[in-house]
Amino acid sequence: MLLVVLLLGSGLLTLLLLNASVNQGSFELRELEKRAGELADEEQALQQELDSFSAPDALAERARELDMVPGGNPAFILRDGTVRGAPEPAPAAPGGPEGEDTP
Repeated sequence: MLLVVLLLGSGLLTLLLLNASVNQGSFELRELEKRAGELADEEQALQQELDSFSAPDALAERARELDMVPGGNPAFILRDGTVRGAPEPAPAAPGGPEGEDTP
């Protein structure tokens, strides 16, 4: 009889410890899922910021800030050494060579 009581008691204690372990894992899983959601939101925000910097109008504005000008029609050098297209120098920047406005 004492052996049966000890077996039942140890079985209940084992179940209690197992249940506590499963609950702890459940809490950790919820925390990790919450963190994954936060990181996904942050990734989306960063991707939107990157897309805004990569937009053609944003690139054109940044190029103007750096005094860059459109290149015009490109010319290509082919493998046999011939040139396809008519190369032309790029137009001068609006501010002149020193960045000063010319009258």
